[in-house]
Amino acid sequence: MTSMRMASFRHSVVFRMAAGYGLLLLLSVAVIASVFYVATAGLLRRDIDEQLRSTSRHLVQVKDQRNTDALVEEIHGLLTDNQDSDTEIYLLLAADGSKLIGNLTAWPADAVASDGLRQRDVQRLGRHSSSRLLVYRFADGAVLVVGRDMRDVRELEHMILVALGLGGVLALLLAGGGAALFRTQLQGQLKAIHRTTTEIAAGRLDRRVAVGDSRDEFAVVARDINDMLDEIERLMDTARNVSNAIAHDLRTPLGRVRAALEQALRSPQRHERLPQNAQYAIDEIDSLIMVLDKLLQIAEAESGVRRQSFEPLALRGLLEDIVELYQPAAESLAITLHGEVDGDPCVLADRHLLAGVLANLLDNAFKYAGRGANVAVRAARDGGRVRISVQDDGPGIPEPALAHATERFFRVDSSRHQRGNGLGLSLVAAVVALHRGQLVLSNTTPGLKVDINLPAATLSKP
Repeated sequence: MTSMRMASFRHSVVFRMAAGYGLLLLLSVAVIASVFYVATAGLLRRDIDEQLRSTSRHLVQVKDQRNTDALVEEIHGLLTDNQDSDTEIYLLLAADGSKLIGNLTAWPADAVASDGLRQRDVQRLGRHSSSRLLVYRFADGAVLVVGRDMRDVRELEHMILVALGLGGVLALLLAGGGAALFRTQLQGQLKAIHRTTTEIAAGRLDRRVAVGDSRDEFAVVARDINDMLDEIERLMDTARNVSNAIAHDLRTPLGRVRAALEQALRSPQRHERLPQNAQYAIDEIDSLIMVLDKLLQIAEAESGVRRQSFEPLALRGLLEDIVELYQPAAESLAITLHGEVDGDPCVLADRHLLAGVLANLLDNAFKYAGRGANVAVRAARDGGRVRISVQDDGPGIPEPALAHATERFFRVDSSRHQRGNGLGLSLVAAVVALHRGQLVLSNTTPGLKVDINLPAATLSKP
């Protein structure tokens, strides 16, 4: 069981991120330590080489400008001045290879075979020494060796390596601790989200991810999840309410259809009454089909799938077409229909959906304002928004009912005698929400004004 948990943990995002964090920290420390070591040890060795060259040049000038005896005296002075006595190396060989002066007691033959810098193991004052040697051969065959014992440099390099090693171990411990802390915090956030989603899956739709005062990325994700859960809960409540409303509102017309058909079948004059009742049943069923079609349109609008067909739409042409389409119906009811467009407002929209919204609003205005009413359709840009309004001078909607006017199957008591299903404004509200707009209903005394505020768009030019 433990091995299964470990295997599961090794394949988790938390492990990979924590391991990546630890490896990145170790790599950073290794790079910094390498740079520090190379810079320190390399600089020290370069300084030593430069010092050897400088001393060698000075001694060569002494011989060239004076003679070999002066060079011997100069080297003797350097060996007895009590400066760098623990590290300095000097050796002067005659042309025949005999030692004239120096503190080297033994050296390999290849150490003085040619000019240049080299690292060799020699005997300095009878002790082994790993030294840095600079060899110069004079024209007369004499050989000058200037060098430095590198034991202290090696000890310093060793101390640096030990310090860097201890630092690496400390960095490893810090990386492990940081990775563990990172894992704990990350798992804590993920477990809170997992716990909430599990409870929601179990049916507790009121559960939400705790956010607190944090402003980090997890808080942003948690807020997004909570917003999504709020929307899911709202949609489920809506679906539940719609189901209840459908069950309630469809029961009555279905009962009427059934009663009419049953009465026609049982009536002694059923041959005469059956066609009439059958036509009545057909009309009622057509009304039910219309209700279901509108519910499907509302569901489609709320799902957001129609946003794929959105494009910049100039409202002037749309409003002129709608007004022209409804003008005959307005004349038959003695209604004055007026359209007005200020400027060239444009929105990002689905033309058919927006035309359906205006058609619904005009149908309602004609139906409830009645004969002889005045109906106006207007559109204008207001800053970064476009306002579309449909206004009539009818009785309007009672103020207490305005807040419920866009609910499915809601109808004002005074209008229940008229044909309708209470879904027109619900469909309008769903389409406006799909367009990221705002629907505002207000009484103008007399009449009702419906404002649709949509984000403005720019009409693309071919």
